Amino acid sequence: MAGVKQRPAVMPVPSGKQAEAGRAAKSRARLATSRETAAAEDGLPRYVQVGRRLTADIADGRFPVGSQLPTEMELCKELNLSRFTAREAIRLLVDQGLVARRQRVGTIVVATPDQSRYTLALSSLRDLLQYAQNTELVLSNVRREPVEDRLALQLGLPAGEPWICATGVRSDTESALPFCVTHLYINPRLNGIEGKLRKPRTAVYSLLEREYGTRIERVEQELQGVAFSPEDAARLGIVDQQPGLRIIRRYFDASGRLLEVADNIHRSDRFNYRMQLTR
Repeated sequence: MAGVKQRPAVMPVPSGKQAEAGRAAKSRARLATSRETAAAEDGLPRYVQVGRRLTADIADGRFPVGSQLPTEMELCKELNLSRFTAREAIRLLVDQGLVARRQRVGTIVVATPDQSRYTLALSSLRDLLQYAQNTELVLSNVRREPVEDRLALQLGLPAGEPWICATGVRSDTESALPFCVTHLYINPRLNGIEGKLRKPRTAVYSLLEREYGTRIERVEQELQGVAFSPEDAARLGIVDQQPGLRIIRRYFDASGRLLEVADNIHRSDRFNYRMQLTR
C-alpha cells in the first residue's frame, strides 16, 4: 500500500539448546565428511571403509562396550549405503570380535579394538585377498634354490627341485607393527615371477591368477605352534622367548598342481586367528 513502509522480516533467534544442537549436528557432519574423504582415498571397497569407520567409532568411545550399533537400515540412511554394504561392514566387526548380533536386541558392542594385535578371520579366498589389502608384505631375498629335504617334507614340496623362494615381513597397516614372517615358495614353472614379488600389492595367489591366467581352486591350511628361529625373531623384533603361530598354506590349481606355499610365522602377542563354523 502506498505510503506504508514494510517492516523487515524478523528471523527467530534459536534458543541455547537449539543453537547447541545445531553446532553439534554441523560438527558431526564435518567429521563424517572428513572420514568419508579419508576412506575414499584408500581405494578400498565401500564396506571396508564403513567397517573401519565403525571400528574407529568404537575405539573413540562413541559406541562403548554394551551399547548398540545403528541398525543396517539406519546405516543405509545415514551414510547412503546399500543394504548389502551395511551388512558386510557389520560382518567385518563381527569377524574381529568387536560386536555380536543378538536376536531381538540388535548388534551389541562386546569389545574394543586392540591396536597392537591384528585379527585374521577367514572363511573364503575373498577374505585372504582382503587380508593382503589390509596389511603390507615386503619380500626380499628372492632367489631360486632347492628346498632342504626336511623342510620340503614339512611343506609338501618336491625335495631337491629348485623353487622360487622369498622371505618377507608382514605388518599391520593401521599400527605399522610387524607381526608375521613369511617364507614363500613359488612353482618354478611360473617364469618371470621373481620380478613381480618385490612388493606385491595384493595377495600373491591373486597375482599368480592375474599374471599367468591360472585359477586357484583349493587351499590347504595347517596350523602349528612353533618356536622362532633367531633369524625370524630378529625380523619381528622379538627379544624374549615366546611361541609363534605357524600357518602353512598350499595353493592348488584346478588340475591339482601346487603353485604356491606360504609358510607364515606370527608373533603371538600381535596376532589373533578367528574362524567361525556354522552348520
